[in-house]
Amino acid sequence: MSHNVVIVSAHPDDMEIGMGGTAAKLAESQAAVISVVITNGGRASNPFGWTEQRMAEVRREEALCAAKVLGVQEVLFLDQPDAAEEIDVHAVKQKLVGLLTRLQPVEVYTLDEELDRHPAHRLAGRVARDCVIESGMIPAAGLWAYEIWGPLATWNRLEYIDDYVAKKMLAIAEHRSQVATIPYGEGVLGLNRWRAVFADPKAGAPAGVYAEVFRRVALSPVSR
Repeated sequence: MSHNVVIVSAHPDDMEIGMGGTAAKLAESQAAVISVVITNGGRASNPFGWTEQRMAEVRREEALCAAKVLGVQEVLFLDQPDAAEEIDVHAVKQKLVGLLTRLQPVEVYTLDEELDRHPAHRLAGRVARDCVIESGMIPAAGLWAYEIWGPLATWNRLEYIDDYVAKKMLAIAEHRSQVATIPYGEGVLGLNRWRAVFADPKAGAPAGVYAEVFRRVALSPVSR
């Protein structure tokens, strides 16, 4: 029996880079994985001279292709401007609270609102946490933050992705407009390798070859 999992990201390639292996693992376990992308990614690395609108259109197609590789059931684009200070947080919250209420996911993933160095990533993490709380829908398996711009200093969960790393790399490669200038795949593969090798200082040998880590996000009431 399938259950819903929601992944909230700031940009069209965040999920693939930060937790592509785990997303593929979840999809294979019969979870219905729904990816929510807050911004249109239109102001990303752009050596092509494209307009912001053209870049956003390309990135939407890339995200759909990448999702297909991972087995993600649906990608929902909220089409906000690709700048943290221009995001209409109220509009995002309205849509996201409605989505969470309707889907009742057992698990929600997002970016780290404290430890990620990218301002749009931190905003996505904060908005996702607020929306989970405001929806009154506390996911049974928790709210988890994944890592991209800044490795997590502490983490509560490690997922070995040996069987899914090829899908993860292929999904990242689908974002051709981005990996043309920044080798995200190589960078995160090194991190995932490090995570597996240095997972447990007491272990006699690594339990896997590649791993992704997550930090549990506390769901305390929103204070405003």
